[in-house]
Amino acid sequence: MSPDAGGQSSLSMARWNFLRTFIRDRNMVGSVTPTSRRVARRMAQLGGVEQASAVAELGPGTGAITRELLAMMPASSRLWAFELHPLFVQHLGKTVTDPRFILVAESAEMVARVDTGAIEAGFDAIISSIPFRLLSPDLTHRILDDAAKALRPGAPFVTIQYHPSYLLPYIREHFAEVTRHPSVWNIPPATLFRARNVPAAR
Repeated sequence: MSPDAGGQSSLSMARWNFLRTFIRDRNMVGSVTPTSRRVARRMAQLGGVEQASAVAELGPGTGAITRELLAMMPASSRLWAFELHPLFVQHLGKTVTDPRFILVAESAEMVARVDTGAIEAGFDAIISSIPFRLLSPDLTHRILDDAAKALRPGAPFVTIQYHPSYLLPYIREHFAEVTRHPSVWNIPPATLFRARNVPAAR
């Protein structure tokens, strides 16, 4: 099998696993298809991952955004991916072989408590695909609060959502600065949110 054929086979498997999970567990998956490559790259850019040492990804699914993060991150960096769904955990474990990738089969609520070794100042970016509209308000607040605590001062939290405004009041309770970036070329159309807490003046 040629390298291109192998890549296409892996991509087809990812799409099938994503669709199968969407059909079975619509309360855990917010879209019928994985995030487009163009939007995944935009999320990586908004997170500034090309200069990051430590990045966390919440809800990587089949790895559509994961691949773009790893493509842009430095060779010495690390990516912690938090995924709960067993099918996605299995798929990521088989298909993502980059040594910088650390799969954490735990809830995104663990992002502020996971053992990251020598990283003491916090993550340089957190990238999220969690469909917050499918979660309870309480769980949404807990995840956003933990994400804010897990980031170093001034570092960005970037998330993709399929409702243009639902998450806004929640995210504003946990982050001082929030910007919206429409992504109409994604299927379905999405909104990217970039949020951060401004470092305290010295």
